[in-house]
Amino acid sequence: MATHQKASVEIVNQSGHKLLSVKIIHKYSDIASYTKQLDWTSIPNGAKSSNAQEVDYNTGAFTTGRDWWEVTWVNDLGEVYLTDPHNFRNLLDFGEKIGKFLSAPAMAIGSKVAITSPEPTSKTIGAAVAATGFIAELLLNSGTTDGYKQHILRSEDTKEATQVIIKGNEVEFKSKSGSSHTGFRKVHTLPLPH
Repeated sequence: MATHQKASVEIVNQSGHKLLSVKIIHKYSDIASYTKQLDWTSIPNGAKSSNAQEVDYNTGAFTTGRDWWEVTWVNDLGEVYLTDPHNFRNLLDFGEKIGKFLSAPAMAIGSKVAITSPEPTSKTIGAAVAATGFIAELLLNSGTTDGYKQHILRSEDTKEATQVIIKGNEVEFKSKSGSSHTGFRKVHTLPLPH
């Protein structure tokens, strides 16, 4: 019998840059009520997110479900990244389209106004959140796990922190039960003023 579990998720920034906005989509198999979008803003390099958020999953005998993860973020250079586990071509095709949408006039104007100060302002954060939110919305509406990273949560991860560590060359999912790693790629750079 399946047992409903909850685990907390936190971000650890080892990217070398401040993260203005981070969004994670977590899907547990095809249970729609277990699909979550998690959001964080303003995580300095070398720091951990100030708040953890929860995801739902099942454990137990005959449980066949899987945990699927997608991470997108914008750093203080305006660079937009997306995890890229290379498991299906569909996400690569999707990623190539993202840049075109993020170049829309409203996004360009918002990011030019926002990413000009040395310390991120609320407008900077707003532009970054808009960019990661747009990508997350497209991924949530796809209804598939193409391009998602599988990192399975187990019973020992219940009420424990799963860290999503954004590094300079990979993203690591680190739970009490084990770790998984995946690559990422830059999908766009928000326009910066000259």
